[in-house]
Parts: sequence; structure tokens; C-alpha cells
Amino acid sequence: MNGTIVAATDFSARADRAVDRALLLGEQLGLDVELVHAIEYAPGSTLDKAALDDRMRDILPETDARVTFSYPEGSVPAAIAGHAEDTDAAMIVLGVARYNTVGDFFLGTAVDRVIRGTGKPVLVVKKRPHHAYGKILVATDFSDPSRKTLDWAASTFAEAEIHLLHAFSVPFEAWNKAKYVADEIEAEARRKLSDLREGLPEDVRSRTSIHLVRGSLCSAVNEVSRREGIDLVAVGSQGETGFRHATIGSQASSVLENTEVDTLLIGPRVA
Repeated sequence: MNGTIVAATDFSARADRAVDRALLLGEQLGLDVELVHAIEYAPGSTLDKAALDDRMRDILPETDARVTFSYPEGSVPAAIAGHAEDTDAAMIVLGVARYNTVGDFFLGTAVDRVIRGTGKPVLVVKKRPHHAYGKILVATDFSDPSRKTLDWAASTFAEAEIHLLHAFSVPFEAWNKAKYVADEIEAEARRKLSDLREGLPEDVRSRTSIHLVRGSLCSAVNEVSRREGIDLVAVGSQGETGFRHATIGSQASSVLENTEVDTLLIGPRVA
């Protein structure tokens, strides 16, 4: 992987987790880190770069990592996304706006618009980072975008365990009570999930386990995450309008909003 890890900060405490995770990722992936503070200039204002540099240094923990600072101008989401595109960053790391309860963060606004404006992977950090990502859950619906997400996660985190999840449901379950229908759907899903794992390169297959869960994708993600101690959830999104038009049952935004652990969005333009 090439490029820098772009971590956005607004100098608030809520952004510290994203900064800390970006530094850990830089160490894990062998990449430099760039802290970005986007600025919406008022007419007649001037940029005090020295003062901004001081504020950036104040939020940095002790680190041996190579860290640079940048201050792109414009609407904050567009400036962050545009800077990542202009510098060909490896990924964008964002923090939650607030985190009091699950789902209580800045979706539909800044995070949404960053994702819509970039072809880079976007990581939303929810947990305080204590160690490198070692267990990654990849949600799949057997589509090409979800396969790309799996391939990206497996190649980027080459030492991590991969937990491949498919959540299934029975159509019209309230009216369809025949057990054989549910059994047939589950058997077909299990076959496809097993075939997907068996088709992986041996070095990936050897560290990949599969999970088939009946129910909604969000509940399945949280169930497996708690049981397996997942560090990171990766989902694929589709369409230039962003993650709200996602391939995984149109639920990628719900996963991002409700998942309890850090969540990575792989969009259609991610190489």
C-alpha cells in the first residue's frame, strides 16, 4: 500500500481517537500519517500556520511516527475528501462527533459527505485504540463490491484474522412458516459462503473463518463482533451518491451507524 494515512481533526477531544488510531495504523502498515484540519475561511481572514502547527503538536501523543500537517481550505467534508484525492492518500480516518450511545454520531452530514467525495477507504473510529487491528469482520452479500472489500481487507491487513459474515433472512417470514423453506435458504447461503472461502488464496483462506447468521445485518455484525472480539468491521458501498446506496441489503449506512466497533467503508472507486 502506498500513500499517507489522512487523519482529520477539529482539535476536539472526540477527534483524539482517530488521531491515535491513525498513528497505530501508520505503524501497522508502514505508512506516514498526515493530520488534516480543514478551514472554512471568513472573508478577510488570514492563515496563522505557525499557530495551527502548535495546536497540531499539542494533540499528538508521544510518537516516533513521521507526521505532517495540512490545512486544506473550503467546506470541511469537501476539503478533507479533496485533499485525500489530491495527495493520493492511502485512506481517510475520521472520528465520531460524539459517542454516548451506539449510533450517536455525525452521520448524514460530515462523514456522509466525506465518503461521497472520495475514492479512498474511509475509516470511522469509535473505540479507543489499544492495539493494532488483529480481527477483522467482513460483511458479504456475495456481490462483486463485497468481494472487493474482502480482498482489500485481506491484503491490507495481511496478518489479521478475517471473519467473513453473511446474514440471511427468510422472505415473508411472518406468513411463510414452512421450516423447509428456511432450511433451504440457510443451506444455500452456507454453501455459497463455504465456496467463497474455499476460493480464496491459501494464505488468506488459512486465516479466514465464516459466520452465517439468520437476522438483520446490523444485529449479526454486533453479535459476531462481541463473540469473536472483532476490532474492525469492513463493508462495501456502491454508487457515486455514497454509502446510503450500498450493496449489502442497502444497509451499509445502518452498519456504520449502529456497529459498536471501528467501521471501514470501501467505495466503488477504491482500487
